[in-house]
Amino acid sequence: MSPPYELKEVRSFVMVSKAGSISRAATEFNIPKATISNHLRRLEDSLEVELFTRQSRGLTLTDAGKQFLEHAQAIFDSCDVATVAAQRAHGTLSGTLRVAASSAFGTSLIGAAASRVAAGNDGVEFDIRLYPNEELLVDHIEFDCMVVVGEPATDRLHRQRLGEMAFQLYASPNFVAQHGVPQAPSDLAEFPGIVLQESGVPYAWNLRCGGRSVHASPRPKFRVNEYWMAKYLAVEGLGIAYLPDFFIYHEVRQRALVPVLPEWRSGDTPVYAVYPPHRRGNARIGQLLDTMTMQFEDIMSEPGYRATRVDYGQQSAEFASTSNESAEISSPLKP
Repeated sequence: MSPPYELKEVRSFVMVSKAGSISRAATEFNIPKATISNHLRRLEDSLEVELFTRQSRGLTLTDAGKQFLEHAQAIFDSCDVATVAAQRAHGTLSGTLRVAASSAFGTSLIGAAASRVAAGNDGVEFDIRLYPNEELLVDHIEFDCMVVVGEPATDRLHRQRLGEMAFQLYASPNFVAQHGVPQAPSDLAEFPGIVLQESGVPYAWNLRCGGRSVHASPRPKFRVNEYWMAKYLAVEGLGIAYLPDFFIYHEVRQRALVPVLPEWRSGDTPVYAVYPPHRRGNARIGQLLDTMTMQFEDIMSEPGYRATRVDYGQQSAEFASTSNESAEISSPLKP
């Protein structure tokens, strides 16, 4: 027996349920408000039940609406799986892959992984969102896959361990020449430090060497809440910073930064990909997970800005050379 409503009406219901209001759904999905409103009205008329409680601040699902949403979402998830299965059989992937990550490392981790997946899948589009750590893993964030540094604070999602990262102390050669280096972690209290903090709370500098573990306390010269700023200040020679090893890979290779107390480093911090259980069979997610897992070491040593950093100087020189040649040929003032 056919249902008394159309699939497009159910899709509008799911969109509004996620967005929280008709206006937000219309904006987010680029559909006229009147169309969505008509779909909801016809759906409720067909079901002979109210799916939303109308309030001045938006729409709230009724108990009937919550039950209907659970099953309606399963319908579209099944459609996605069917679509991907057909595409996989045909040898192609298409559609949108929604990826979320921490704003601290999302550019480095997701940028490199997404570029690899995009290179072999012209039909896949990416919606990449970066969030502060405290906003990750909250219910209102819609995603297919999320990259989390550290143990995910949820049991509702499937997880796949991608690899590990570790922190170490770094400073610029100019800083070392001017200030010297600490001989032990306890000496860090005498050196200017660049301290990361979140919500006013500084990150701990936990260091290990052999079987010993210490909590180091530098003298804060700079307090920042963003790793790129910390790295910039360290490269400028303004203090010692506690940074992830992958994040300063190229700065160390170029001698812009050098390790401080190199025998001391943090323990390994796991990096996970997490995703909703109903997205487990999605081929786009599978492609991203396979890429991040199999190429994790390469991705970690090639932050998203690597190509710009490496190629920019050469490209600038080539551009300048070409421009000079053109100027010599075309200049009316040249004798």
